[in-house]
Order: sequence, then C-alpha cells, then structure tokens
Amino acid sequence: MEDFYIVRLGNLYVEKLVDGFAGQKVYRMTNFISGARIFGDDFSKKIAEEIGGKAYKINLEEVE
Repeated sequence: MEDFYIVRLGNLYVEKLVDGFAGQKVYRMTNFISGARIFGDDFSKKIAEEIGGKAYKINLEEVE
C-alpha cells in the first residue's frame, strides 16, 4: 500500500485545488477531516510549503 497524506493549515484541511485568476491556484478548505483531499508524498509537501501548513501521513485500512 502506498503512503497517503493530507494537508492541514490550523484547523482546516485542503479539500480542493482549482485554477484562479491569472493562473493562480486557489485552495478550497474544509474543517472536516473526512472532506480532506488525499495526496501523494511529494505533492503534499509542495502544497504545505505554498500555504504554510503541514502534511500529515494517514493510514488507510480496508473495513468490511
């Protein structure tokens, strides 16, 4: 299984990335971890640097 990460800034999590005006990125945030977008390692670190947040590794388990 691969490693998965979420990006957190304060009490908010990155939910969605969209293109903004003049090619700028806009980060839509949510305060629910269940709505957080899951990223790969390198991309999560890049986003965390851009917004001043932190990337956190999460464990995904299959449940029945």
